[in-house]
Amino acid sequence: MVLNWSIGVIITFISLIPSSLASVLTLIQYFKDKYSHLKYLSGIWICLTIWIFFQGISDLLLSIPLHIIGFYSLMVVNYFANQFVDSITRESTDIIKMIIVSISSTAILIFSLLPNAVIIKEDAATPFVTFTGNFRYAAMVQVFLFILITTYGNLKVFLHTPKQLKFYSFLNLFGTYLYGIQPLWIQFTHLEDRFPGAANGSMAIGTLLISMVIIQHPKLAYVIPLKVYRILIMDTKSGLILFKHDWNELKAKSSENILSGMLQAVNTMFDQTINKGNVRDIKFDQAILTYEKSRKTSIACIIISNKISKTLRTSFSDFADDVFKDYENTKENSLIKKNNEKCEILLEQYFPFVPKFD
Repeated sequence: MVLNWSIGVIITFISLIPSSLASVLTLIQYFKDKYSHLKYLSGIWICLTIWIFFQGISDLLLSIPLHIIGFYSLMVVNYFANQFVDSITRESTDIIKMIIVSISSTAILIFSLLPNAVIIKEDAATPFVTFTGNFRYAAMVQVFLFILITTYGNLKVFLHTPKQLKFYSFLNLFGTYLYGIQPLWIQFTHLEDRFPGAANGSMAIGTLLISMVIIQHPKLAYVIPLKVYRILIMDTKSGLILFKHDWNELKAKSSENILSGMLQAVNTMFDQTINKGNVRDIKFDQAILTYEKSRKTSIACIIISNKISKTLRTSFSDFADDVFKDYENTKENSLIKKNNEKCEILLEQYFPFVPKFD
């Protein structure tokens, strides 16, 4: 068998290095921090790495079936893209987006089975495998949806990023251009014929750039959905506030003790009338108050934010559990003595992703 070694094939295989590195780095960071958005981001990178691999191997062997298999990874990448965006902006998956992506993925599957959906372009400087007809249009629609979802999200992040993170947000946006927009116009303008492997190389560099930025600055993933104002620890018996930390200033200048008194009253009222457990959330038009109360002690934790995401709720629950364990296991508790060092450590551990705005 004669292998179709060409500049395009070589560049495509070289492109596997940064895309694979991005996948591995993001997965490692996910297993370390357990942020759900990193799980979905690593899924995106793995799908794109599979795409690049099958692009290279199909061109090397001039294999139509391998080229089609590579395109099937596009059926999955938009699932991860949707989940990535929704994990940092919503408490549940956007069903409408998932239906649109499912229809587009189904079209790829159907049109890939048509005759001549993929052909070998032998009249090029070096032969390569490419898609044609309805299969080409279906794949382009899927790619366009992927680019639209990720570019819109990252552009919105850039526009809302605080000054201290603006440069890194720009790098994140530029990475989106490299792995999404640029490969698309390279395909549409047929620049791939003149610069073989350019699209895959651009995609791989963009994935690595975004991974490095997001891993080093996780706050960027929470600029849009989250504006966390305050976290409190209170004694439900006395109503005293034992600890307070502000990320962003609340417009209202009311006393925290008034807030604790209100929560005591609300819990007592519902306990006596409904008796179905403690209050968990109190929602306002522009904010939400999330509440966790210890079952064994008179300690409660409160966090006030403009929205609540899966990651924020999980981090808050883990923070509250550690605080409750500290009170249960320590006779002379450091927090009661106004020594807040332990809480500051827990804040850094569970909320490193919370951005602070000027």
